[in-house]
Amino acid sequence: MNYQPYLRVRVDLKTHLDAIGVTPYQLGKWMSGVSTPMIYAVCNGTRRPSLDVIEAILNTLRRQGYATSLTDIVRVDAIERDAEP
Repeated sequence: MNYQPYLRVRVDLKTHLDAIGVTPYQLGKWMSGVSTPMIYAVCNGTRRPSLDVIEAILNTLRRQGYATSLTDIVRVDAIERDAEP
């Protein structure tokens, strides 16, 4: 049997926003249908956004001229079987 590590999917929006020079506050003000507190919570890791929210974030950043893709804000990490998720 082949060893397959577990995968952890995480949203790393804050790192991407820092890289492109956009604050969570700015993104929240550009967003329609997603509150600024929700953007802060996603950036701080206290909320996991739905796919609809991720889609809205990507579309908003693209409308503002930032060529952002899913892999810019979502990370998939391999973790050991005994590690905490």
